[in-house]
Amino acid sequence: MAAGTDRRRSAWVLNLDADVELAAGPRYTPPRAVRIAMAPHVERLAASLLGPDDVLVDEASAPGIAAGLPGRAFCPTPRAIATLVRAGALPVPHPPATVLRTVNGRAFCAALGPTLPEAAFVHDLEAAVAMLAARPAVAPQWRVKRAFGMAGRGQRPIAPGLVSEADRAFLRSAIASEGGVMIEPEVAIVRELGLHGLLSEEGALRLGRLVTQECDAHGQWLATTLAEDVDVVTREAITSEARRGAVALHAAGYWGPFGIDAFLYRDASDGVLRLQPRSEINARYSMGFAVGLDCHVT
Repeated sequence: MAAGTDRRRSAWVLNLDADVELAAGPRYTPPRAVRIAMAPHVERLAASLLGPDDVLVDEASAPGIAAGLPGRAFCPTPRAIATLVRAGALPVPHPPATVLRTVNGRAFCAALGPTLPEAAFVHDLEAAVAMLAARPAVAPQWRVKRAFGMAGRGQRPIAPGLVSEADRAFLRSAIASEGGVMIEPEVAIVRELGLHGLLSEEGALRLGRLVTQECDAHGQWLATTLAEDVDVVTREAITSEARRGAVALHAAGYWGPFGIDAFLYRDASDGVLRLQPRSEINARYSMGFAVGLDCHVT
């Protein structure tokens, strides 16, 4: 059975910092600033994702408050599972943490093949510096992303040929701690899109409807709406990448909720509007997940 289709009352942990935990490993404890930043987003996600009788728990919840309820999480990381267990919930079957870390890293998405010109996941410092020396064809500069990150964090714009010591320090740290960096042309994004799905342990796939995702200048989510006005070619290209992603996720041992991010951008070389059909794979729930896919657990 796909995650999110069991209609029983459940306990939930909405650990929106899951990507940060996956990067840091067992030593991770969310800083106070991260908790404060997550709070309003947790409230908004709970309103759309949880059923009316579900129970939202966190590390401050009383022990046993969700005794006997099925336990679910935004992403079933070790901290999320420990929080559910402390609350007395019974975590539903979920992929192991090693799989979660693999499939949520940007290297996993990149391994499916590039869908943005000149973008690459780079494992070596000098190779990264050499790549950043040239100007990308479709954008005026580069954007370097750590292998893991949330809401636009862990990213750095770098002008071509101007790799400073601070840039090198960022690259060196990211490569040493997370195995590499994603280097992409910093294109002018016109519209952000997404497609969410539920993948069963057996590999059965259920896809939702295409959505538009509104984010601020720092990459933080603002709103999600149905993308009813998208042309067939764009819709089919994103759907194709979602299906490819699902096959790769299943092969890697993942099941549960996932999403494909995509966007339309303006090519700086000729001004033409182009599609990036798979910018990221998020092997977890997402903000706005329930907009295009009915997944309430009640």
